[in-house]
Amino acid sequence: MPLQNRVTPFSNIEASPARGLFTGNRGILHNEKRELVTTKWRHKAWIICELEYKGLRRNLMQPGHWTELFFLDEATALAAGHRPCALCRRNAYNQFLKLSGRASARQLDETLHPQRTNEHSVISFDRLPVNCFYATGSQAYLKQAKGSFLWTHSGYQAADPPPLQSLVQPLTPLVTRRVLAQGYQPVLHPSAQ
Repeated sequence: MPLQNRVTPFSNIEASPARGLFTGNRGILHNEKRELVTTKWRHKAWIICELEYKGLRRNLMQPGHWTELFFLDEATALAAGHRPCALCRRNAYNQFLKLSGRASARQLDETLHPQRTNEHSVISFDRLPVNCFYATGSQAYLKQAKGSFLWTHSGYQAADPPPLQSLVQPLTPLVTRRVLAQGYQPVLHPSAQ
C-alpha cells in the first residue's frame, strides 16, 4: 500500500505508487503508523529537495522526523507552493530567490505562505506564464509554449489549451509565476517534452 505522501499541483497530499523526480517537506505531518494526522503543513518553509544528496538515505516517515513528500517534477512542487532547498539545490535556490526580489528564504516563505494557502482568483490564459499550472474543474494542467499538458501522478498527457482569453484558475502562486516569467526553468518530467 503506497504511503500518503505524493503532492498534487493543488497542494493536496495523496497516496500513489508513483514517486516522481523530487522530494521535499513541510514539517512533521505523520504519526508512528506513517499516517498523515495533521494539517497540510507545520511550518512555512516548504522546500523542494533532490531525491539523492551526498549518498544519504532515509527511511520514510520515521517518528519525530519530517514527512518526506514526493513531486512528479519541480513544476508540480512549485505549483503546490514549494521553493528550492537552500542546501541540496543551492544553485536553483539562489536563482529563485534572486528572481523573487526577496532578500532571504524567510522573506520568500512569508510571501509564499498566504498565496499557497488561500483560494486563487482567475486570470486570462494568455497572462499565465509558461511552466505554470492552471485548473479546469478538478483537473490540473501545465502550460507550455507548445500547448498544455494534463497532470497525473505518473506523468503528463497532451491536452488542448483553452482559448487565450479564457479565464483559468492559476494554481502556481503569484510570486512563483513572476519568477517563472523572468526565466526560471523548472525541471520537468520527461512526459512534458
